[in-house]
Amino acid sequence: MYVNHKFGDYILEPIGIIVKRESSLAEEVALKVVKVLDSFNVKFLIEENVEYKSLSDYSKFNLQDYVPGKLIVIGGDGTLLRTLLKIQDKTPIIMGVRAGKRGFLLDVERYEVEERVKDFLHGRYKVIEYPRLSVYANNRKLYCILNDSVVISKMAKMVRLTVSIDGQTAMRIDGDGVVVSTTVGSTAYGLSAGGPIIDPRLNVILVAPLNPVQLHLRPIVIPGDSLIEISLTAQSNEAYLSLDGQIVEELRPGSTIAIGPCPISVRIARFRWWENFYEKLYTRVLTYW
Repeated sequence: MYVNHKFGDYILEPIGIIVKRESSLAEEVALKVVKVLDSFNVKFLIEENVEYKSLSDYSKFNLQDYVPGKLIVIGGDGTLLRTLLKIQDKTPIIMGVRAGKRGFLLDVERYEVEERVKDFLHGRYKVIEYPRLSVYANNRKLYCILNDSVVISKMAKMVRLTVSIDGQTAMRIDGDGVVVSTTVGSTAYGLSAGGPIIDPRLNVILVAPLNPVQLHLRPIVIPGDSLIEISLTAQSNEAYLSLDGQIVEELRPGSTIAIGPCPISVRIARFRWWENFYEKLYTRVLTYW
């Protein structure tokens, strides 16, 4: 039995709400979330720059200035990944709500959102921690990522890369680039690059070349505590560095990228932690149109 609306008086810190932009469905789901929080007298903040008139009168916050202890992210995988790039060293508990066709990382369906928000308020969930990878460019730390780091050619010109793992040369690539992925990201770009689907319970890293001229090169899976170094040779064309789908750096010949374990994981609230990973994979990824 749920407690009455006064329950919210005991929640001192507001809950942050992140809403996907340009999505009427995300707006609709957000209004349902707000209604439940209001009914329990729970304080909440909506990320600033929200474009929906229906949400414009609520209090706002900037993720780069303040990160609540709990977040509700409404949208798709991209919405969650962009949020994580902003908060970096903070570890809020995140409830993810799907507001689109895909959303493999997000746990809650829109038809059940009211009940799951109540569960979130009352602690009826399990926190699953997902490891991330730290990425450095030219000895400068950039971000910790949940999905993947991609070095990819600019202007459809071939790049020349050397990939080392724990100090040993593993690949010399003439091609479009290389993907370095977590187990979570193995169902994303790494899968498109011909890599395997990796059970997220494993602590490993996927390294997958992108369209190499060297046809013998294949994706490899390495231990999760490995240090990966990617170097653009002096003869290479320029490239982009994309982290979790966001282009963050332009790379010149001679640039180096270092990737290794991040000490700060991502905490996701799971309401169906018994759910079969392989069934979810089939329904949301392998049969997706």
